[in-house]
Amino acid sequence: MMQDQSCIFCQIVAGTSQCTLLAEDEAALAFMDIHPANAGHCLVIPKAHYATVFDTPPDVFAAVGRMVVRISIAVRDALQPPGLSLVQANGAAANQTVPHLHVHVLPRRQGDRLPLNWSRTRTSNASTIAEIAERIRQCLPAG
Repeated sequence: MMQDQSCIFCQIVAGTSQCTLLAEDEAALAFMDIHPANAGHCLVIPKAHYATVFDTPPDVFAAVGRMVVRISIAVRDALQPPGLSLVQANGAAANQTVPHLHVHVLPRRQGDRLPLNWSRTRTSNASTIAEIAERIRQCLPAG
């Protein structure tokens, strides 16, 4: 398993740094965020070190996704938030602060003012959307 000893999440996986563990399996680990945006904010990471989704093999991301579903259900049942956001950021421009793939599980409450939403009034014309879609389709890997 790939590890980066300078990575705080790899240190958590190795047991050399502490966390408040929620669950783990052979591929993923879930724990409470030490800087919670909201009560119940937790993180799910792969045990192997991958900096971003671009570096992560699909089967590893799928394992993280399975753990995200387990944790999300437990957060819902334990805390009964009226909403829940999943956030996965890649790179500094997306505000990724730890370069180890991770998914934030964020219980949400009406009016919590957590800045994760964007304006629903922003518009673009159909031809621009179609042009961008075609550029993306041309770059899709096989499969």
